[in-house]
Amino acid sequence: MKLICIADTHTRESLLNIPDGDILIHAGDFSEVGTFRETKAFLSWFSNQNHAHKILVPGNHDFYLEKERYEKLKPYLENVHILINESLIINDYHFWGSPNTSLGERWAFGLKVDQIENHWEKIPRKANIIITHNPPYDILDHTKNKHAGCPYLRRQIEHLQPDYHIFGHAHDNYGKIKLGKTTYINATSFDDKYITPNKPIIINL
Repeated sequence: MKLICIADTHTRESLLNIPDGDILIHAGDFSEVGTFRETKAFLSWFSNQNHAHKILVPGNHDFYLEKERYEKLKPYLENVHILINESLIINDYHFWGSPNTSLGERWAFGLKVDQIENHWEKIPRKANIIITHNPPYDILDHTKNKHAGCPYLRRQIEHLQPDYHIFGHAHDNYGKIKLGKTTYINATSFDDKYITPNKPIIINL
């Protein structure tokens, strides 16, 4: 089974060259200001991609989905799984996704530091593939000379040891690295200049 991973497209999804595969994963921030118009446009594009399953985990810019106003979006949700602290099992692989970050309440899905510490305990022990918008601390998370990642998320990932942890948010740290049992993937599709897109990252299961 082939997974195609992207993130942080910020309304520029049409610039990407999406390879064929079985599951297309977006790890958050498809929109710029989180309007219905941006959300509809992205989901129309996303749902029409030639993949049997599409998994979307929103990000801190995706305000419209934070309100769970899905009624108007139904025409664009065929074969699209929006994971908001939820699991999804496909071909015996257990996916779990969360949009939450420690950025605070002024951002979509933002939590305070005292809330985020316990939040990651929601991750099921059986999850093979974990998708978050937030990176783990000090793993492909550097941005503007600081860390964008969450130390509590890193602690939980290291405890659970999933096969893959897919995320975005830190635009200048695209790539992947394997530490222990887990392969960490920052699938951000653009750097902070939004000019040349990064190639989608492929996982062959």
